[in-house]
Amino acid sequence: MNDIVDVVDLSSGLSSDFGKLYETGKYTDISINVGREPNNKIFLAHAVVLCARSVYFESKLTGSMESSSDIQQAAMTFDDITSECFEICLR
Repeated sequence: MNDIVDVVDLSSGLSSDFGKLYETGKYTDISINVGREPNNKIFLAHAVVLCARSVYFESKLTGSMESSSDIQQAAMTFDDITSECFEICLR
């Protein structure tokens, strides 16, 4: 049993793990273009996290998709919010 403890560190919180995943940019499957040029910014995110944490994103990401595999190609644009504000919301 001691080997399992060495492999999986359960002491960190899920929120912290999601934060680390976001910071690394690994496994992202959605791009979100925020703001208007020349001050726009593209955020790479995880659709499953957005859907799990937000009814709005769940509706937007799955409402127009035929299957969950279509989310892998997802892209969104928000030109009525600043990238700084969206960054706060995304975290």
